[in-house]
Amino acid sequence: MPQKGHDIEYNLSITLEESVFGAEKKLALQKEDHIEEINIKIPPGINSGKKLRLTGKGSPGYSHGASGDLYLNISIQSHPIFARDGNDIYVEKSVNFSQAALGSSMDVPTLDGTTRRIKIPAGTQNSTKIRMKGFGVPNLKGGNKGDQYVKISINVPRKLTDGQAQLIKQLGEEGL
Repeated sequence: MPQKGHDIEYNLSITLEESVFGAEKKLALQKEDHIEEINIKIPPGINSGKKLRLTGKGSPGYSHGASGDLYLNISIQSHPIFARDGNDIYVEKSVNFSQAALGSSMDVPTLDGTTRRIKIPAGTQNSTKIRMKGFGVPNLKGGNKGDQYVKISINVPRKLTDGQAQLIKQLGEEGL
């Protein structure tokens, strides 16, 4: 009597870029007495913890039964600059006190390798998040892309020149 083959699970680690933009991968799986190469399409927007099912790519069936399925458990490697939360991307940038107080603009990297100029509003506080609409992760099921957020951290100088210390002292006397 024909029986379906066993399902196989495989842990697949991908980069953050591959999870956002999609990718094609090749897997070499040992099946009984041979190695089978399988081409895999990673869909754009896939998140860590998701499973991809490849029908019929598991163990062969018995007595002419159907092959089992291959399940890929997706995990995303950490990135040195960017972090992902759902469909949003986060990056941290530092500014000087004067840039935060008076306002400024800065170039921010995006995951696709380009840079975008953003405006730092006057009076920006530490840990403020500035939204870059549409620069996040595509929705796996279609719809709007997520956003990229730039988390601002304000640098406080560790050492001041005498002139800088005098200026800050004057600011303190003015109530700042």
